[in-house]
Parts: sequence; C-alpha cells; structure tokens
Amino acid sequence: MRWLRTVAFLAVVLLVLAGCGSQTQTEESSRDKGFGIISAPASPPERSLEQPRPLADGSFASAEQKLIRTAEIALDVENIDDALAEARRAASVAGGYASQLNISGADGERFAWLTLRVPVIKLEQVLAEIEVVGKRTSLSIGDQDVTLQYVDLEARIRNAERQEARLLEILGSAKTVEEILRVEQELARVRGQLESLTAEFRYLSDQVDFSTISVSLKETPTASPSITVSGLRGVWQRGLAGLINSVNAMLTGLGNGLVFLFAAFPYLLLLVGVAVPTAIVARKILVKKSRKTDAPSS
Repeated sequence: MRWLRTVAFLAVVLLVLAGCGSQTQTEESSRDKGFGIISAPASPPERSLEQPRPLADGSFASAEQKLIRTAEIALDVENIDDALAEARRAASVAGGYASQLNISGADGERFAWLTLRVPVIKLEQVLAEIEVVGKRTSLSIGDQDVTLQYVDLEARIRNAERQEARLLEILGSAKTVEEILRVEQELARVRGQLESLTAEFRYLSDQVDFSTISVSLKETPTASPSITVSGLRGVWQRGLAGLINSVNAMLTGLGNGLVFLFAAFPYLLLLVGVAVPTAIVARKILVKKSRKTDAPSS
C-alpha cells in the first residue's frame, strides 16, 4: 500500500508541473500574437510584477515599449578638472551618478573619459548641461528596443512563482520522507531559476530606467570662447621639458650613429682595401696614356 501512495503522490506532482507548462505555452502564444504584459513600476530594486489586466474583449493590454538609451559626447575643454566636476554635478542633480573615470596625459594636454548613469527622462537635460563646459566636437544618441525581452522575463518570472507556490502546497501535504525530499529537490531547482530570472530582470530594468552617457574630454586652451592667458600656464615647466626632450633626442641620434659606424667598420675596411689599390692602378694607366699622347712623333 505504501508504494501505491507514493505513485499517486508523484502523479499529482507531474499533473501540477504539466499545468504550469501549459500556462507558460499560453502566455508565449499570446506574445507571439502581439499581446504583452503590463510593465512593472519604475524602481528596479523594488519592482513588483503585476498580472496582465484583460480588456473588454478578453485580450491583454499591449506592453509599454522599453528602450535602452545611450549617448556619447566629446568636448574640448580649457580645464579638465573643472569640466569633470561640472559633469558629475549635472548627473548628481538629475538623480544619477558617475560609474567610471579615466584620465591620462600631462598638464595642458590631458584626456579624460567619464561614464555617467542618469535617469532616462533626464538624458537630454544632462547632455545640455555638459555641453556648455567646453566646445562640443561630436554627439551621438542611440536607442535599443528590448520590449520583447522585457515582457518575456516578466512572464517567465510569474510562471516560476506559480510553480514555487504549488510546490509549497504539495510539500505541506507530503507524508513520507521520500516524498518530501523529491518535492524539496524540485523546489530548489525552481527557486534557483526564479533568482536567476529576477536578477536578469532587475539588470534589464536598470538599463531601461537609467541611460548611459560616455563623456570624452580633451584639454586645450583653444576651447575657451574668449582670449585667456591659460596657454602660458606652466610655460617654464613645459619649455624645460621640451629642452630635455630635444637633448635626449640628439644624444640618442648620436649614439645610433656611433653604433652604425662600429657595425659598418669591417665593411669600410674591406671597401678601402679594394678601392685604394684600384685607384692606384687606374692612376698609373692614365699617366702612361697621357705620356704616350704627349710624346713627339719621330
């Protein structure tokens, strides 16, 4: 009798999982026909997944379009430190933050690359505020439509949540240790899948809610809209550095020339050993010819 009860219990579990799979196919079929799921609220960390609300004709409301917006802007600025501070301030006021910063080069000739994350509704505003810190050389804005991926994740998460709830009900009615272990094993698998889908959904939601701005800065005095003396800043240090570079380049060239002479010395000796006797012989021949030509005829 015990094995009959175990068989009956496993049959119930299989029927439950089959029902969940059927619901998943129904949701996917609805998406293929152009129907979607109501999107989640705007705050990714606390996002709650709403159930789709049917319309009067029994169909589901279309999903709101989800876009990942990115922008790249390049500027020539008079002072990189001031420009970076202003760019970060603009992002912070808009509710965003700076995620990455790289600076290279020496004073007066520095380059900086800054990555900002700002709310998507403030993208144009932040770009306008960043643009005034220098002379814009390039600007590009791109959109990536992720609506289908967004809706698919929502549906898969809801399905996993239903599976988890039903497995918990079955676990509560389990009678034997074997039954409990089997259900707990399946429950662990479903929960792992649910955690993975939720993490992916939150990441995608963050990409939708926050735009990424890549800011490229080049430090140059010509970026100023008025006449300034910033081009003379550090002239002594830059001049001394230029002198040192020139002397080093001259010494390097002299050293390379000496190395070439040492390397070519055997070939030069061989050339002299061949050229000198040849020149002597040629000179003797020319002298004899000239004497014959100058001798009086008898």
